[in-house]
Amino acid sequence: MTLPAVHDLVLDEETDTLTIWFNRPETRNALSARMAEELARVLEALPAQRQYRFVVLRGKGGSFCSGGDLTMFRTVFQDGASRDSIVQANADFGRLLRAVRALPQLFVVAIEGVAMAGGLGLSCIADVVITTADARYALSEVALGIPPAQITPVVIERIGASQARRLLLTAQRFDGTEAWRLGFAHELVADGVALNAALARLLTEARRGAPGAIALTKQIISASATLAPDAMVAFAAERFADAMLGDEAREGMAAFAEKRRPHWQPLQENRNGTV
Repeated sequence: MTLPAVHDLVLDEETDTLTIWFNRPETRNALSARMAEELARVLEALPAQRQYRFVVLRGKGGSFCSGGDLTMFRTVFQDGASRDSIVQANADFGRLLRAVRALPQLFVVAIEGVAMAGGLGLSCIADVVITTADARYALSEVALGIPPAQITPVVIERIGASQARRLLLTAQRFDGTEAWRLGFAHELVADGVALNAALARLLTEARRGAPGAIALTKQIISASATLAPDAMVAFAAERFADAMLGDEAREGMAAFAEKRRPHWQPLQENRNGTV
């Protein structure tokens, strides 16, 4: 299975990493229906693309994502679209969230410029988020007369109910430093140059992890949110046994005993992430 053709995205493939770029800089990468559909199709194809260990989501033109495409909201949703079609279009955003959660790869979001509304919500289920200090954030939906429908649960999951309630109900704006303090982002950097360096460093460090072990760990993390305690114990134990008897664990244990790198870790990497 190959990756689907795209128009509003750019797909950069480099060794073990796929970088997905939002590519509507003239709108600060607002999520049009076509761009959201393309992103969903790419994400849904990625579990079968095991040559990629890491998936990075970024925005062209110095902005991550300004949220939903307001032009589309006005000219399509409010100009003759049926209520049922609007319900379906909004529910389709849940498809993006499900596709992100299903990724076996480490999923990283790099934010600069703006991260608004649905774009910010999408970043809330990334495994790692890096932000510049001057990036501008807002959960802006209520200021436009609409609720933050699909992203409310993931915002609560990311930063907790109390802070989520404040930001979802007031549409307050804040910067990358505050986003980092609140827990939207895991790493705070000064600017775009530092963002690139931090991203390269993160991927270098993450290459220590075995791809299959990362995928299994993501399964356990996801299951912990839904399974009852006894079922969770059994699920985690099954995943552990599967890994322990697999090739990666045999290689990892042998590499540790022999004081060498396991085969999934490049022999030589500098701190910029190049081999």
